[in-house]
Amino acid sequence: MLQLLQPGPKLNAGVAVEFAWCLHYIICSQVNNALLITYGALSTLGLLLLDLAGAVQRTEDAGLELLACPVLRCLSNLLPEAAVETMGGQMQLRDERVVAALFILLQFFLQKQPSLLPEGLWLLNNLTANSPSFCTSLLSLDLIEPLLQLLPVSNVVSVMVLTVLCNVAEKGPAYCQQLWPGPLLSSLLHILAFSDTEVVAQSLELLQLLFLYQPEAVQAFLQQSGLQALERHQEEAQLQDRVYALRQTALHR
Repeated sequence: MLQLLQPGPKLNAGVAVEFAWCLHYIICSQVNNALLITYGALSTLGLLLLDLAGAVQRTEDAGLELLACPVLRCLSNLLPEAAVETMGGQMQLRDERVVAALFILLQFFLQKQPSLLPEGLWLLNNLTANSPSFCTSLLSLDLIEPLLQLLPVSNVVSVMVLTVLCNVAEKGPAYCQQLWPGPLLSSLLHILAFSDTEVVAQSLELLQLLFLYQPEAVQAFLQQSGLQALERHQEEAQLQDRVYALRQTALHR
């Protein structure tokens, strides 16, 4: 199966789709994912991801989402089985290429197939969760603003975007400094006007990390009526504790 999924002129798209889904189900069955990684599954799937991104850039996108979906799922499910920090070596790719390819696909999904955005964001979450190097790639390629542009798509997409940003922010002061300044605060203040509890909760988590590692964020938050925005949610049972904690942090930094 891995041989038939190797990108190149001999790759048969129809066959590749079928085998990519087969591989997805095998990975989900947890039979022996370590063996799949040893056989180079991450490398094959990573190269296929780059190939899919290249096809988008060449506008050869007919039926592309049929293959992109299982490939993204395979990578997302295999990553927890591997040491993320060594993923670049296993894929024989630089981190930047993986992240750049993923964002090309996200932009394609945004235009052609928004329902697949969570698949790409799930992979981005798994890439950045435990890997400072992938977070660095996200920042060095100036991809924070394109990420923020996905927020209006849906509540599900918003939560996943904010989770990725939390992954970056929790890596510490140096990462928060690169997140700041920019459109991030205005986006978060806009989110606080939402009624969706899960989206607001994730935005509060991100604000707490920014306040912890980037003191300038607190001052800007106060200056832009952040406390008034918090008041909207202080009576919501699921958000009360987080709202109180963030308010205390903002007032006593």
